[in-house]
Amino acid sequence: MVNLVHEPFAPWTFADLEAIPESPWRFEILDGSLMMTPGPGRRHEVISDNLRAALRASLGASWRVIGPQNLDLDPSYLIPDLVVISAQTAKHDAVLTAPRDVALVIEIVSPGSRTTDRITKPAKYADAGIPAYWRVETEGVISLTVYTLEESASVYTELGTWSEGQTALIMEPFRVELAIDQLKP
Repeated sequence: MVNLVHEPFAPWTFADLEAIPESPWRFEILDGSLMMTPGPGRRHEVISDNLRAALRASLGASWRVIGPQNLDLDPSYLIPDLVVISAQTAKHDAVLTAPRDVALVIEIVSPGSRTTDRITKPAKYADAGIPAYWRVETEGVISLTVYTLEESASVYTELGTWSEGQTALIMEPFRVELAIDQLKP
């Protein structure tokens, strides 16, 4: 049983998250408030693994695809499904990743994360200045929607959406050619 006793009206911190016992639930903090979602299902994880492999093949040795990863957006601490960081950044062990070290953040939408993955998290990632956001929809037909953060913007601009049977050619923040069928379990 997870012990979620917390000081009333005190904002949650990353130290509080670290004190929560292991659980199948995913705990994140949004503006000092605890968010709890079910862990991802098998389909989600297979799609994540397939996307990681496809990106690894496209990006070469300069970049690393990792995740889930703790992202420091103090007072929010979110856990994207995947992030792309430089190979140099990946050499340094850290529990938290700074937004300045992230070139791309990816969320794979699950039934328990629809609103946070489609609305809340992209707003937080854009506000933190992360240059690119990708969202993978998994219910029914798999699709990928790619967003970029234009200079001086505070919200992402959609670059395109691709679904099964299509190939995405993405040029920002790096060149990736991705057949969406590669993501299917």
